[in-house]
Amino acid sequence: MPAEVITIASLKGGVGKTTSSYALCAAAAAGGLKVIAIDLDPTGGLSNALERAKRSVTVIDVLHGRVSLRDALIDHPLGIRTVASHRSLNDESPSKEQLDEMLADVRDDCDIILLDTHPHEPSLVGPMGAADRIVIPTALDILSLRAAALTVGLAQQLDALDRIRGIVVTNAKRPLSRITDSLLNGLTLSGLAFETVLWYSPGWVVATSGRGELPDPELLAESKALLREVATRPAPTEALRQFVGMAQGRRPKPAGAATP
Repeated sequence: MPAEVITIASLKGGVGKTTSSYALCAAAAAGGLKVIAIDLDPTGGLSNALERAKRSVTVIDVLHGRVSLRDALIDHPLGIRTVASHRSLNDESPSKEQLDEMLADVRDDCDIILLDTHPHEPSLVGPMGAADRIVIPTALDILSLRAAALTVGLAQQLDALDRIRGIVVTNAKRPLSRITDSLLNGLTLSGLAFETVLWYSPGWVVATSGRGELPDPELLAESKALLREVATRPAPTEALRQFVGMAQGRRPKPAGAATP
């Protein structure tokens, strides 16, 4: 079967997007799956985590047809293949059609293709359109949750709501405050949040960068649990729509209420 494309998307930086990408890659590779990770964020966070040295060939070379994706990929010691990001992605947003054409070269060679993205609406349209599954990371604060809801709204505009597999909560401070605990419980009970929370230590991605080291056992177990959820669960469509409505200031419709 062709590889499934998983896009990690958020309209806000600093919510654990690169962490979630790296965690899913590491979990899939540790489970024996063939993984390709493509960094479409011009800041290059995932590239820095997966590369031991800077490379002259980047994803821009692939998008412009100067080299095939198959020839551009390099091997990471964990068994992940990757291609470097490039800062010009600040000004260039690959379309769904460009990504589909680029990925067609390798979809029969792997099990999972993961796309890490730029937290900028025009840059999310192509990767979300090309995705089979979409994962949205968030922190437990109002700005991050609103960005998560607006990201869901963008998926709705792209007719990709059914591809969202859930919202992954990252690195909430332990012990949780009453407010953050309430937010987490609300997301979980609604079916929007994955049961798995990535409780990562600050700097763990940097600490393992390019060295082929797996995350510590607790984090690896969480990463594998998250990967299983991504593979097996959908997010409830009506809950996603209500989530978008709350971000737009609309009150949720009571269960059973007639549609005007």
